[in-house]
Amino acid sequence: MFNWDWETKEKLVCDVSEYNDKFCLVHEFIVSPDGEKIAAVVEIEDKRVTPCINGKTWDDTFERVCFLRLITDGSVACLVLKNYEWTMAKDEVLLDETFDYAWNLQFSKDASCVAFNVKKGDSYGVCVNGKVWDNLFFDARDLFIAPDGSKTACYVRTKNPQLLDIFSFKEGVWTVAVNGIAWDKNFISVYGLTFSSQGRAAATARLSQQEFTVAVDGNLWNEIFPNAWEPVFVNESDICVPVKTEKGWSLVLNGKPLWNKYFVQLWHQTVSPDGKKIAAVVSPEFGKWTVAVDGVAWTRTFSQAVLPPQFSPDGKKVASVVRENNLWTVAVDGVAWNEGFERVWTPQFSPDGSHIVAKAERQGVFFIVLDGKIGKDVFDMLWEPVFSPDGEKILVRCIKNGKYYRKILSIGEILR
Repeated sequence: MFNWDWETKEKLVCDVSEYNDKFCLVHEFIVSPDGEKIAAVVEIEDKRVTPCINGKTWDDTFERVCFLRLITDGSVACLVLKNYEWTMAKDEVLLDETFDYAWNLQFSKDASCVAFNVKKGDSYGVCVNGKVWDNLFFDARDLFIAPDGSKTACYVRTKNPQLLDIFSFKEGVWTVAVNGIAWDKNFISVYGLTFSSQGRAAATARLSQQEFTVAVDGNLWNEIFPNAWEPVFVNESDICVPVKTEKGWSLVLNGKPLWNKYFVQLWHQTVSPDGKKIAAVVSPEFGKWTVAVDGVAWTRTFSQAVLPPQFSPDGKKVASVVRENNLWTVAVDGVAWNEGFERVWTPQFSPDGSHIVAKAERQGVFFIVLDGKIGKDVFDMLWEPVFSPDGEKILVRCIKNGKYYRKILSIGEILR
């Protein structure tokens, strides 16, 4: 972000209106984080498809192209089906190894790790930077990459009982594999896998029909609960998770009570950037939703939905997308914006926390909403706005009148 161009006021990157005349079919557009590229999978002829980036197609064509990604290092990657075999293509170069199926292409923030799930014969695993895990499994689901890109993990099935062998399934056939090494304990189910900043792995494990706990690097907590949602690392040594108790749902830290408040429901806990506060979506009464910060719920509640809370960088403010009377909006510290929309995307705080911006949709067009006020421009398509590192400018990535633009606007220019 610090190396992005924050000076060029407006750049016409590509006239995407020409795509409809040039190609038989255009799939969904994606844009790069810095806004310099717009890409889509396009159908050339005879059902052959290929990526198109800023109006230029790759030379090679494929039966299918999925998971097209504009990676933070500037490269373009996707999963392709060619001659009925799947593999990954990166900047038009295909891996030598092919697979019966490939899916879920992901990359780490620093682009040092590019990974995806694979199926070879009857076995499943993960391909990381072009190399398949040494161990494959009877099944593999989802994919997680550690923040520093040093580890990959997914849920794996290590046993293969017969279809109606319910007793073996009850003993547990699922666990977690990290870098291809499965934990030595199996569970009925396992979910909510997350990595710490230094690569520790935690997940919620179901031990029986009504026994849940948390596994950290394969080691189980001593505490068992009637139900539990996904864990979150507070720091390298502390993990919090919502659990069900006799009094209701609450948060525990390393298996011990953290909040002394109980709710009808509690989930989506979020840790402030400095690790000193925790916010979560809670239901204080049946049919009412709000946000609680360190166990203290907002006074204002919403009847239809409250999405995961977001802390400002200084941890002093909390915002959530909320839904009331069939309209979406944003609430900051319990106060909802006056404007309602058909859809609102996750809001972003400025670096100093003084402003908050979001993308919103109403009647088929898109707006930028800054501090609850609708921006002056209307867009055919819009990606989530991004604050500059100093918070003085906003990167706008948009399609207007059939043309894709990259714009840099000041705070004042958004509303003026």
